Amino acid sequence: MKRFLKIIFGSFSLFIALIAVGLGYLKTNTIARQKFVAGFLNKISDKNNTAMMALRCDEVLSHSRIHGHVLEIGAGTGINLACLHNNTRIIDYIGMEPNTHMYSYIQTAIKRWNVPFEVRLSSNSATAMTDVESNSIDTIIMIFVLCSVPDPLSKELLIEAHRVLKSGGELHLLEHIAADSNMKPMMYAFQRFIEPAWTIIGDGCRFKPTTNYLDQMKTIYTKVSYQKIEIPIPIIVARD
Repeated sequence: MKRFLKIIFGSFSLFIALIAVGLGYLKTNTIARQKFVAGFLNKISDKNNTAMMALRCDEVLSHSRIHGHVLEIGAGTGINLACLHNNTRIIDYIGMEPNTHMYSYIQTAIKRWNVPFEVRLSSNSATAMTDVESNSIDTIIMIFVLCSVPDPLSKELLIEAHRVLKSGGELHLLEHIAADSNMKPMMYAFQRFIEPAWTIIGDGCRFKPTTNYLDQMKTIYTKVSYQKIEIPIPIIVARD
């Protein structure tokens, strides 16, 4: 029995050591990390997850919200095109995605959904969207993006997004948040526990309090509204 336990403990220790080595490699090798993140996101972006896709398509990206010249900051693998492809109110779409290893997945999504509107991809930083004119965008989409943007760059990104929005344009945001340590102590502790690894495999994503986003947005946009939903993720809408 003792020998069996030693084998189990040794195997587990080796497994943990291999994970640590892998995470260390991804942390120090930007290209390897970006390739891993692209493949990882494509794997976990389950189009058959009806509950999650309903949240994306029927709530955040509903056709009544998204229209005109659309800019998605952090286009990722193009999963949101599943919600947008049949939106006849969209004129054209810019996918801002600095990780170019995502592009093959985006092109696959464009073909899969037979996207009818013009799609342009850009690898520029969202804090300096030099290829997007001021006051040219009707709708901006950001799905699980700000968690990966370190402060104070997140505020710079929001300011840049405001620059390109037309008067009356809207920014729609779906984001991870930090659990309330008083209301959900177990979830809060779990987030703190996984955050070192999550930051690496999530390409910098950290669990931040809702106030981090709301306080910044309220200093930039004329109207900000949000809704918390149990995952936990808030939906935030900002109007110019």
